[in-house]
Amino acid sequence: MEEDREWSVWNRVLNPGGPTAEEALLPERLETLITEQRSGAVVLRRLAERLRGQERQVFLRMAADGESRARELTAFHFLLSGRRLRLRRPCPAVPADLPEALREAYLRQRDAARAVHALAADYACCAELLLPMEKELSLDQRRILHTIQGLLTEKT
Repeated sequence: MEEDREWSVWNRVLNPGGPTAEEALLPERLETLITEQRSGAVVLRRLAERLRGQERQVFLRMAADGESRARELTAFHFLLSGRRLRLRRPCPAVPADLPEALREAYLRQRDAARAVHALAADYACCAELLLPMEKELSLDQRRILHTIQGLLTEKT
């Protein structure tokens, strides 16, 4: 079954007839997801700079995982489109207030998980790549939530 999915991807890539209209949108949707993963990694890295101890390490690991997901998606994009992405380095704004910044990071991870899930649902050829990413993003949400809970209980 795994070989069938890999073959179907390669078959579409190498198909001289070209992709269907729906398949033609996949690289564009992947570009959006790649950009979001890279931006999310920058946000998590900036948050890690403001945290201490184990939480700092957790956020650095989440940032590295986000960068890794972006690289995987970039490679998959290349397989489908045959072109290299030249994306700008993301520079997302991060609120100065730490709880608010964590809240925005949580929402960013939630939205990314939803986008990954929708992409996997729309394109079966991507499911094997995307479904583990969705689980990782959901875990990241829980880690961020845990950090927010720790901050809020610490202040009371």
